Amino acid sequence: MAGEEAEVTVKVNAVKERELPEANDDFAKLASQFDTLKELKDDIEVQIAKSKSYSQGIQARDLLTEELLKIVDVPVSKEMIESDVNRHLEGEGRLQDDKHRAEVTLESEKSFKVQMLLDAIVDAEGIKVGEQELMQYLMLSSQNYGMDPNQFVETISKNGQVPAFVGEVARRKALSIVLSEAIVTDKAKNPVDLGEFLKGDNSSQDSHAGHDHD
Repeated sequence: MAGEEAEVTVKVNAVKERELPEANDDFAKLASQFDTLKELKDDIEVQIAKSKSYSQGIQARDLLTEELLKIVDVPVSKEMIESDVNRHLEGEGRLQDDKHRAEVTLESEKSFKVQMLLDAIVDAEGIKVGEQELMQYLMLSSQNYGMDPNQFVETISKNGQVPAFVGEVARRKALSIVLSEAIVTDKAKNPVDLGEFLKGDNSSQDSHAGHDHD
């Protein structure tokens, strides 16, 4: 009953000890592609550093887009946002959820503004998307959808969606250009090297630039 104390007795029948392998060169060969434990440790340190750099890059990118939207007034049609929100909520079966509608509306408005802002940068900078860049992005996208790359390309081609993917790659390149010219520091005011982040961000699946609106 609620508010009453209860005594619970737990009986432990057995405790099995798991013996972990010794961390040595043999372990490194077994657990990785490296021949020595030192090589494995060095690689782990590199991966940790890359992970930290990528995390900082994501934060810098998101803060940059927030600041750009504060500086630049991007007018967006209310009808366009409402149509996008209704399509989103209908897909979720939550058309009558007013609280969720408000959240989706804010996100949709921001997404539209970011997309339009980056499209303007693409035009101003004359950014072009190469065939190799597009194919690399399509291959990664096919993995995200769990589809065979050839089947994925064939599907989006039939549906006339290739231009949308070209636009997304161009916007990612535009954002990388702006970010590469920004001075980024951490909380301690130390400069942050975004080289690794910028190198991999153009082909990443993190849809930071906002989904493409047709």
